[in-house]
Amino acid sequence: MEIELAGAIGAASARAMMASVLDEEPLGLDEVMAILDETSQVIAYSRQLEHKSRQLEQASSELKAANVRLLELDHMKDNFISTVSHELRTPLTSIRAFSEILRDHPQLAPAKRDSYLDIIIKESERLTRLINDVLDLAKIESGAFQWRMERLDVRALIEESAAASSELLREKGIGLDLRLAPGAAEVVADHDRLVQVMLNLLSNAAKFCDPQNGRITLSLESDGGWVRVGVRDNGPGVLERDRDVIFQKFRQGGDALTGKPQGTGLGLPISREIITHFGGKLWVERGAPGGGALFVFTLPRATAMETT
Repeated sequence: MEIELAGAIGAASARAMMASVLDEEPLGLDEVMAILDETSQVIAYSRQLEHKSRQLEQASSELKAANVRLLELDHMKDNFISTVSHELRTPLTSIRAFSEILRDHPQLAPAKRDSYLDIIIKESERLTRLINDVLDLAKIESGAFQWRMERLDVRALIEESAAASSELLREKGIGLDLRLAPGAAEVVADHDRLVQVMLNLLSNAAKFCDPQNGRITLSLESDGGWVRVGVRDNGPGVLERDRDVIFQKFRQGGDALTGKPQGTGLGLPISREIITHFGGKLWVERGAPGGGALFVFTLPRATAMETT
């Protein structure tokens, strides 16, 4: 019995317990000190086990979280591939269908033929934009994108983007207001990519403007070491629950939007990636239905940084 106890609580402690049971001689000072020493060792060992147990629990929790994240990423990958495949098939189906009609019906009336050719051209352009968007996003996320950083005048860049969008806005009957604050507004960025962001935001605003009296306002302000650009439309606005969704790949807003918008669903995610690379932020600031949406991005002023 004493041997079994010694294995569990130590030899001195086991002897003391047996002595109390068998009424043996009182323990000496040395034996008491040995018991205390063994007790302190048991306590220390118990604490070590408790610490190790907590570490194992934490590691197990982290592994479970990592596994859940991997499953989510795998699901996102599958959804991404599925959505890209669907988006690619849609214009390809139209291109093939109308091409076959033109081939099989050479006697089509000129007006009908021209109409079908216009559809083929538009769907081809749509397909090209989708492929370019997917490639751009993949390059940005992998770090393989080539950036041409330089000092840029944001005011001139906004005016350039507005001019490039003028035909689109004219076709839709949308008015454009420029509210550009005076003063220096230079940043360090890639000219073409910043124009791409502006065109994405203008195109997005045009989709959701009031169909009867569409209006977009472009604003520019300098706030300390930051340049702030806003693109406001007078459409239905963005619901609170959709503010993050619209910046996800191939995701678009819900009930507050008037029908399913045209596009790849990559314009806003790409724009956010670009602005983030330049050290800024992009978000939607207004979300009240019926009050329009205001997309804002900020960039550090060139005076606060160097060209890289």
